[in-house]
This record gives sequence, structure tokens and C-alpha cells, in this order.
Amino acid sequence: MNYRPTSIIPVFAKLLERFVYNRKIAFLYENKILSDAQNGFRKVKSIDTDVQSLFGRIQKALDKRFHTIGIFIDLTKAYDILNHKLLLEKLFYYGIRSSTNLRFRFYLTQRKQIY
Repeated sequence: MNYRPTSIIPVFAKLLERFVYNRKIAFLYENKILSDAQNGFRKVKSIDTDVQSLFGRIQKALDKRFHTIGIFIDLTKAYDILNHKLLLEKLFYYGIRSSTNLRFRFYLTQRKQIY
């Protein structure tokens, strides 16, 4: 069984989350913060493009007769262990500062969870 806590978010908060997401993703694109290797959560890219890239690199290595090793890590519960302090520091580093960073801090620390 999965005993992850569930956040109870009102509809208004969901709309606000979408608004903030759109603003932040635009900021990341405008400032070229996202790497081209980042495939998840991006337009025109997905896990499929990531897998295609991986297979392409493996094929090139095999064609050159290189030994190929893969290490795969399951990150399905990565958000359960996300370090909020580190996330806020990263946001600050990439230019999301002052009141916006403070809002994220409040959002991440002042939520109620139900188990």
C-alpha cells in the first residue's frame, strides 16, 4: 500500500498553481535555464524522446564496439523525499528571489497533510 500524504487543495489554489507554473516555465525558457537534455515536463519532449536518445547513444557505442553499461534508478517517489530547503536555494540561484521565493517557501512549509 501507498501511505503518501494527500494535500487538500481548493479549486482556487489549483488555478493559482497553474498560473504560477505558466509564469515560471516561461521564466525558465526565456532565461535558457533548462538544459536541452531535460525531457520531462517540456513541450515537444517526453519520456519517449528521452528513451530514443538513450537508445541512440547505446547504438553508437555498440557500433564503435564499446562496452555499454546502464544504471537505472526508480524515481517514482522522488517528490516524497524532495528537500524543500534545497529546492528554495535552487530557485534563488536561478533568479526566483524576494517575495516570489518567500511565497514558495510559505507554500511548501505551511501545508496541511492528511495520512
